[in-house]
Amino acid sequence: MIDKVALKIPGRICILGDKVDLLGKPVIAMAINLMMKINCEARTDGLIEFYSHDTKERIKFKLGESPPHDIDLNYWSVLTERLMDKIDNGFYIDVESDIPIGCGLSTSAALSVGFLRALNEAFDLSLPNSQIAELAYLGENHDLGIQCGRMDQYSIAYGGVTFIYTDENPRVELLEIKNLPIVVGDSMEERKAGSVLNRVKKQIKEKDPATLAAFKVIEEGVYQGKKALLKSDFKKLGELMNIQQEQEIILKAETEKILKLCEASIEAGALGAKQMGAGGGGCMLAICPGKQKEVAKAIEEAGGRAWIFDIFNY
Repeated sequence: MIDKVALKIPGRICILGDKVDLLGKPVIAMAINLMMKINCEARTDGLIEFYSHDTKERIKFKLGESPPHDIDLNYWSVLTERLMDKIDNGFYIDVESDIPIGCGLSTSAALSVGFLRALNEAFDLSLPNSQIAELAYLGENHDLGIQCGRMDQYSIAYGGVTFIYTDENPRVELLEIKNLPIVVGDSMEERKAGSVLNRVKKQIKEKDPATLAAFKVIEEGVYQGKKALLKSDFKKLGELMNIQQEQEIILKAETEKILKLCEASIEAGALGAKQMGAGGGGCMLAICPGKQKEVAKAIEEAGGRAWIFDIFNY
């Protein structure tokens, strides 16, 4: 085992296609330069130790034992169990994050991917990005029962701007995008993502016509969005974001605050704006070439918190 490993892992945003990964449909995502720091060190006492600088949680257990699951770092517990036959040494691993928890920038997937990347390097496991992403997905979705698709894990594992096929044969196209003039706004309200997702999943299961029609429009926007991105056609991308936001209203996934931030962005010069993630609060984003500062200011004046992100590439 390597004595010390130190990594930085990005958050992510969804450019187009939020929630359609629930049906295994493609999405476009972007890794952002808002980072999570992971440190891993070898131990000689046969113990495994997890520590979070953010929540102050510290967990220790013996190599070969099942770690506890009723903890904040349960993402790491299930992944340790999945890798147990490959781990032959105790280790200490900690996390410190600049990615805010609970606002839809994917702290959970960053935690999972970061843990796997650190152990991959420390134990020389030779796991490719595809396997790291899939393990992170399986840990969240199958082991912890979290209602997520594959977008978050694959976006963060690969970095850059990605067109992700999220079905049972997942694959990733890294898009050659050097610059994307966007602003992200946090609505600063309590997210109700779980209840929105559960309701939407129920509507899908019951084949609700309005829900399926909205998902079809969002999916078509993803294919058109890929073409627009590759041509740097930001006007078209803005139109597609606005169309997706109309579908979010049909899905009843919006909040008044999110709509207010989208409206304020467009009034300040954005070409389009949409919410991100499951819905029920969280973040939105706006495409605004040459107007990033004005749009960020408008979002903050409307009661949100704004970021101007760069694309993160490994």
